[in-house]
Amino acid sequence: MTHRTNNNTIVRTVSSVRTDQTRTGLRTGVVENIETESIGSRVVSRALVPFIRPRTISFEGKGFLPNTRVYAFFAGVDVNSFCTPGDVAYNSIGANGQRVSYTAQSDDETFSNVTSPVEGSSLIANGVGEVRGTFRIPNTRFRDQENNPRFRTGEVEFRLTSSSTNSKDESVVETAGQTIYNAQGILETEQETIIATRNARIVQNTVTQNRSLTSSTSRDRIVEPRGRVDPLAQTFLVTEDGGCFVTKVDLYFGAKDKILPVWVEIRDVVNGYPGPKVLPFGRKVLNASDINISSNGATPTTFNFDSPIYLKQGLEYCVVCLTNSLDYRLWISQMGEVDLSGTGRTVSSQPHLGSLFKSQNNTTWNAVQSQDMKLNMYKAKFSTTAGTATLKNEEIGEETTQEDGTTKLYGARLGANPIVLTHDTLEARVKHGDHGMYSTSNNVTITGVKSEISTTLDGAITATSTSLTLTSATGFPGSGTAFVKINNEIISGTISGTAISSLTRGVGGTTAAAHVDDSTIELYMLNNVPLTEINTTHTDISNVNIDSYTITISTSPAVTGGSTDAEVGGANVFATENYRFETGKTIIGSMELPDTDISLNIKKTTGTSPSGTETSFTKDATSSVITLNENFKLDSTAIVASRINELNELGGASSLELPITLSTTNENLSPVIDLDRASLIAVSNRVNDVESSSDVYPTANFVDSTKPSGDNNSAIYFTKSVVLESPATALKIFFAAQKHSSADIKIMFRIKPQNSDEDFEDLGFTYFNTDGSPDGGITNSLDENDFREYFYTAGLDDEGSGTALEEFKQFQIKIILQSTDAANPPRIKDLRAIALAT
Repeated sequence: MTHRTNNNTIVRTVSSVRTDQTRTGLRTGVVENIETESIGSRVVSRALVPFIRPRTISFEGKGFLPNTRVYAFFAGVDVNSFCTPGDVAYNSIGANGQRVSYTAQSDDETFSNVTSPVEGSSLIANGVGEVRGTFRIPNTRFRDQENNPRFRTGEVEFRLTSSSTNSKDESVVETAGQTIYNAQGILETEQETIIATRNARIVQNTVTQNRSLTSSTSRDRIVEPRGRVDPLAQTFLVTEDGGCFVTKVDLYFGAKDKILPVWVEIRDVVNGYPGPKVLPFGRKVLNASDINISSNGATPTTFNFDSPIYLKQGLEYCVVCLTNSLDYRLWISQMGEVDLSGTGRTVSSQPHLGSLFKSQNNTTWNAVQSQDMKLNMYKAKFSTTAGTATLKNEEIGEETTQEDGTTKLYGARLGANPIVLTHDTLEARVKHGDHGMYSTSNNVTITGVKSEISTTLDGAITATSTSLTLTSATGFPGSGTAFVKINNEIISGTISGTAISSLTRGVGGTTAAAHVDDSTIELYMLNNVPLTEINTTHTDISNVNIDSYTITISTSPAVTGGSTDAEVGGANVFATENYRFETGKTIIGSMELPDTDISLNIKKTTGTSPSGTETSFTKDATSSVITLNENFKLDSTAIVASRINELNELGGASSLELPITLSTTNENLSPVIDLDRASLIAVSNRVNDVESSSDVYPTANFVDSTKPSGDNNSAIYFTKSVVLESPATALKIFFAAQKHSSADIKIMFRIKPQNSDEDFEDLGFTYFNTDGSPDGGITNSLDENDFREYFYTAGLDDEGSGTALEEFKQFQIKIILQSTDAANPPRIKDLRAIALAT
């Protein structure tokens, strides 16, 4: 982030004989944090992404006013309730695919006024002006989230400011900083060759402008705000073959501030003077406690950059040292003076092929030809032996917490009331769209199922109490065994009225604890079924449909009323899932320089198609080559498995690996991959094959394809309803199709007879040729580019054969695409329909 006191205030003085106008605002400028060289791009497709997706992002700010509370604003909206102060903890992949927990910082500072901050706690800069935390972009899709703010995609400002109202008035804002969060609003598939590692960074300067409505003369001057930096810069020339990567810089300090930090930047040089562009990763901040000082310039302070910085051969760059304090002193060398380090030698040459520059405003620079900054600069030396970095999948889905209050779970948030209980049936159906678990060997963990019936505790209980009393028994069982949940503990016992006795504490792996009077008690049962039988890990599933499956329970549900089914569970149910895919594309930020090379491979795990019989959970023994950041197609369906499936079916190994081989023939250069911009777009083909009620569970949910609406096949195309000017008695359909042996294409039509009064939407469909097949029969394609012509006729054909249809003036075509192999769905193009009169 950029501290406000680092910005220029530009005042324009205007002379005019008429009324002056004055405006004050923000001037947005681009500090290029990227070096690019493009040879052209080609946009393949565009898709609109209107709102920023929910995710948790981490932030870190330096140079704020110490010990000051700051407020967070995102797109100008107060988001303090979604920010958590403190160090950033995250999971990563360790050896053998095991998840390892890391903390981004190790100083254990809370950056708040509480010992254990939570989401919404006050965010306070520490004693050296640092602040860290996370911001959770909220979800707005589900019930109880309607009031959460949602943000349009694009360049969105994230701002930390001492103003609780996000004022931009410098006279009332003690400290502030902002950066740009870039969420792409248009998803483009394009190909471009560039040298880049980060997006540009936007900075905003406060600008005051005076102007006259008539002709006038004016001049601009730079006004230094309080706390203005007074930087030093040293230019240097890159002479290494092909350029180089700078890793760190040693500077030598003679004095330092007690609190305020100092930072180093690597910038470009414009016309021989230090420029404004900071190179990618070219800024490093050190606190005063990290600065070494010496009386003779013998002790270095090392600024290790967060990532190596690429410098091009033959270009001039500069090292700039900045601080908001007046107490820092840097050692320099003066031509003709004696070296104070103890050698006794006279400084007689300039080693950097550059000059020392001084500035009081970070804009206007004065060169001092006889002086140089004392520094050591280090470059990376790369091995010419190729190395491999293997990327592995993270846990997939949204993060939630299980019933014990501590165990994390990653899964999909299901729709409202996704659990279907059937009277006296020891199976519960889970409505889970595109779950990716189409083999019964899959495991699934479910959490968050609730009865939504609760009361309060009448009297406190200890961790060993064997009875409790409910304030009200409304909605609770009148007798028998009852399960309840208080805070994070599940308890079972015998209920009679408002009393529950013979308690069993800490059921379902929870921990027995004391609970105070008036604690909320949730009925932990649904239709007589303890939720411990649902909110748990199920080691197999059955009756798998494309959007549902069943789990086994041991207690028979009691469903009363007019239906034998009860849809229950509430609006906050999560379930683990697989990501199934047959097509993919990597999105990995990379920089491939001359004499360097990047090669990408994939090692995947087999999956099962929605109507297929493939074997799941077989991981590739060897990897196969794919092209970096290009679309690739698989020969068979694959999955990124949920963590419970990786543990139970893959021995804990990751289900997806992307080995990336990096090589170079120039020890000064290396290819680069950006792990902060590494992801995979995985695309699955939503296709199944439903022929009869036996392909659907429950069978009562089967809808025949001839019905006016509804169909259990998922890949269906309807043409628009066509209204004719003159009546017709026949239909002819033409298209080209590519079809694998595992696939099928069925064509149907519906017509509205000339004298019919029925609503067209209430009319059923009819198969062409009684089963939806073409006139000449279906033939399989030889490969994915082999499109063959298909013809369909309803009514009299060209030779007068067949039976004429009843005269009609309106028709619609329905196309059903089926396949038992999701990697080879049927495809059609060039669809034409002709209505004929005989």
